[in-house]
Amino acid sequence: MSTVTVRLNKEEHQAFGEYAKLQGVSLPTLLKKTLEEKMEDELDMELIRQHEEDVKNNNSEAFVHDEVKKMLGL
Repeated sequence: MSTVTVRLNKEEHQAFGEYAKLQGVSLPTLLKKTLEEKMEDELDMELIRQHEEDVKNNNSEAFVHDEVKKMLGL
């Protein structure tokens, strides 16, 4: 396991620390969790952008629920 040092000023440390307490996690866990969520959000937004571009260029297919069930043999 590696170690990363993050420098926080007094106000940041206090604010982040209090928020971590409210969430019931340690500050390092809060920072890791928050960064992971940010990365997931950005990936989701990129996938949405790609999908919207595909729809715009007519490179996308959509199916209603009953069609999917039939395709899956359900």
